[in-house]
Amino acid sequence: MFIAYFFAPYLKHYLQPMIDTFRNRVQNEEIKLTLDSIFFNNLYVAVMIFFGAILLGLITAILLISNGLFIGYFATTLPLDTFLLLTLPHGIFEISGIIIAGAGGFSLISFIVNFLKDLVSFEKNQWGEFPKLRERVMFSFDNNYKKLYQSFILLGVAITLIFIAAIIEVYVTINLANFLIEFFNH
Repeated sequence: MFIAYFFAPYLKHYLQPMIDTFRNRVQNEEIKLTLDSIFFNNLYVAVMIFFGAILLGLITAILLISNGLFIGYFATTLPLDTFLLLTLPHGIFEISGIIIAGAGGFSLISFIVNFLKDLVSFEKNQWGEFPKLRERVMFSFDNNYKKLYQSFILLGVAITLIFIAAIIEVYVTINLANFLIEFFNH
């Protein structure tokens, strides 16, 4: 976020199209200021970040970085006080939720990598035979299920935070920002 904020002039060519696309989605009412619209838009991002880890975490990392750059650059398109008023109340929960979804995604890839590693690293038994595939799968799963469980707990926490953020964004942020802007302008 800070990189995009402080280096905005150098990143404008790359990030302004993201801002324009976002604004067009809002103007075309693809994203509305309703609880379900905000929640499902952010839920989509969190799920993509979580399951993007299946490709060795590459998609997760790219999405986390691009979302951070988007927020940092977007902050330069408004007066800083206005940006903070419009993002801080719900952003605390939303940004945390997105980051936790990324952590869940990395935990998921840790499960997958360790599961596969354990699955193929069996030695022959005393009779010179490899264990059957079912036995290897069960052993590998038993050995690594806590990482899988942890990843889905993190996703659940992320979804909860994103839902809280959506409630605050729809019912608090705009009203509070408008009130404070009006209050300080008088």
